[in-house]
Formats: sequence, structure tokens, C-alpha cells
Amino acid sequence: MKFTDSFREGLRSIAVNKLRSSLTMLGVIIGVAAVIAMVAVGTGASKQVQDAILSLGSNLITITPRAMTTDTLRGAGSQSMNLTLEDMNAIRSQLGDQVLAIEAEQNAGAWQLTASGTNWNSRVTGVTTDYPIVRDWPVASGVFFGDDEIRIYQQVAVIGSVTAQKLFGDAEPVGQTLQLRQAFGGGSRASSARIISFKIVGVLEAKGATFGFNRDDQVLVPTTTAQRVLTGRTSSVNSIVIKATSADAMQQATRDVNEVLLSRHRIADPENADFTIQNQNDTLNALSSVSQTFTLLLGSIGGISLLVGGIGIMNIMLVSVSERTREIGIRKAVGGRRRDILSQFLIEAITLTGTGGVLGILLGWAITLAVKQIQQGIPIAITPGTVAVAVGVSVAIGIIFGLYPAMRASRLHPIEALRYE
Repeated sequence: MKFTDSFREGLRSIAVNKLRSSLTMLGVIIGVAAVIAMVAVGTGASKQVQDAILSLGSNLITITPRAMTTDTLRGAGSQSMNLTLEDMNAIRSQLGDQVLAIEAEQNAGAWQLTASGTNWNSRVTGVTTDYPIVRDWPVASGVFFGDDEIRIYQQVAVIGSVTAQKLFGDAEPVGQTLQLRQAFGGGSRASSARIISFKIVGVLEAKGATFGFNRDDQVLVPTTTAQRVLTGRTSSVNSIVIKATSADAMQQATRDVNEVLLSRHRIADPENADFTIQNQNDTLNALSSVSQTFTLLLGSIGGISLLVGGIGIMNIMLVSVSERTREIGIRKAVGGRRRDILSQFLIEAITLTGTGGVLGILLGWAITLAVKQIQQGIPIAITPGTVAVAVGVSVAIGIIFGLYPAMRASRLHPIEALRYE
């Protein structure tokens, strides 16, 4: 019997028992749809986390003060205050070509903002001139402050797009005066308030929220201004952020930064360092490992559904062999070979699972679209690899679970098959 004849007979058998074939495929359809939808959600969530981290800037090495040891408990005390602008300048000069850009930040806390008769509350951060390069964050209008403003503690500010909208609406913020207010004195009527005026020189492009934190609602001022005018912490910064020239250069740059700071801080034992260095690649790799495990778990849940569907295929094929025993005996009696019988039943099983796999892809795609409409913040990413694996697994299940019933049918003795009632 030709392959086309076996294929035609397998399709005819499926068409004769439409309801049974549909119910048999249902397990495969649900399994494939579950794999597609769950892996799509897992992959999309992983991509969202990676995009959120990269939105902070790419190829970053972040240096922050380490919590000091208190009562022999490492990390139990307050953070050290040993990171300085001089550290930033030393790293820039000694690492040379390894550093594309470097900036230092000091958190000045939350302030009340007043401009054009409007009040708003936002956080204020002192930064240096390379901030737009390090963070991959250009200004939408105006300019970013330069070295001259930092050197003379100029009271200038660059604000986020949300801050600009809240304070000025559709008006142009650049050139306007922004007042920073901070009350003290216990909140009584006699309490006083610091009022410091800043000239707005630029507005940042919109970035959106990162991990639920709206980065567009902030005020950036020169680090030296934040130190001397806003915080009084003139000898330290909260962090130093380095943008390496490439992802491949980050490991070596991290080691070199560590050596520079250990030497500057006169620390012989690296275990006693008063700073910590965080490599963005390490963070991405750790999150990637967690997300891959999460995606694998979701895929395994869908795989269980496929396994159950495969068992259903085997069960139905065994029933089909029992029902068609006399038919098998007649085929063998008129010259049918074992491989003809084997191929017919195997093709029938593969057709069931293959058709179920295609329908499962469509159902999985429909589920992801529905999830997108219901929860628009949930990322969905259906990859060709996921589709290929789901269909491949469904066909493999047809072969594996259909092989035993097909072999059983092909081994029936023609005389015993003809006598079967």
C-alpha cells in the first residue's frame, strides 16, 4: 500500500468518527494552547524586566557606599560616606578608554516645588554633566547643565516631563524660575521654610515608569549645588555610575574600578571595602536565570496537559484497534503487510495530534490576545521557537503514544482477527 493510500485511509477513519476524534484532539489542543500562552507570558515578563533595567542605561557599573559594621555585625550600621567627586574624577582619569561616561549622584530628598502659581512635590537629585550619556536620556528642550555650572554651584535645574506638565501645563518651562521649598520647625505656625530659587535650563525626554517608579517626575540639579545648598553634605555622594564602552569590557572595568577605589581609600583587604560595585550584566544574568526557570515551570504545566492528551490518544487508538480487528484481518488476508497496517494507524495518530497542535496554536494565540485586552500592562511575547516546540512535541506525542496501538494492530494474526467478534 502506498503512503498516500495509508494517509487517505487514516483520514477516512478520523472522518467516520468525528465526535470521538474531536474529543481525542481536545486534550492536545488544550495542552498546546497552555504551552503557547504560559510561555508567552513568561517570555514577555522576562523581556519587560530586562527592558526596565536597560531603560536605566546600558553597560552600567554602579558604585554605592557599603553599610558599616556595628557591634561586629557586618552591614548592620549606617552607610559609609566615603564616595566623593574626587573618586569619580580618579576613575575617569585612570580607566581612560574603558569608560565611555561617568557621573556622580547625590539624593537631595523630596521638596515642594512652586512655579507659575502651582505647587507640586517631587524628588531632587544632584548629578554631574555626563548624566544624559550614562542614562541614555537626552533633553527634549533646552540644554543640560555643564562643568561651569557645577564648578560654581550654579542654581540651575533640568526637570522631568511629568514635573514640567504639572507645574507649567502646555507652557514652555525652559527659562522659567522654579522654587524649592522645605518646611522645618515641627509644622507649627511658627515654623520656617527654606525657599531656594532655580532657573530651569532643560526638560528631559519622557521615559515612563520603571518598576512602578515614575522617572519623569524629578528635578536634576548640579551635584555641587545639591551638596552645598540643599543637603550640606559637601564631602560625599550617594553613588557613582559608570557607562562602560561595551558589554564585553564591563568585567575588566569592574575589576579596575575596584582596584582604584581600594587604593584611594587605603584599604588592603577587599573584604573590608567601604563600597560595593554592581555590574549590570550580573544583574541581567541573574534575572534572566530566574525568568528562564519561571518560564520553564509554566511550560512544564502546559506539558503535563500535553502528556494527558497523549494518553488519551493512546487510549482511543487502542479502542480503534479493537473495533477494527476484523477489518485488519481482512486486509491481511488479501495481502496487506504489517508495515501497511502500522503506517495506517500511526498516520491516524499523527494526524490527530498534528491537527490538534495547529488548533492549539490558534487557541493559544487567542488566549494571549484576550489577556492583552484584559490586562494591558501584561507583556505577551509569542516566539517562533515556542510555536515550533509546541507543534513538534504534539507530533512527537502522536508518534510515541500511537506507536504501541499501531504495532499491536500490525501484529494481529489474520485468522484470529477474522474470527474476532
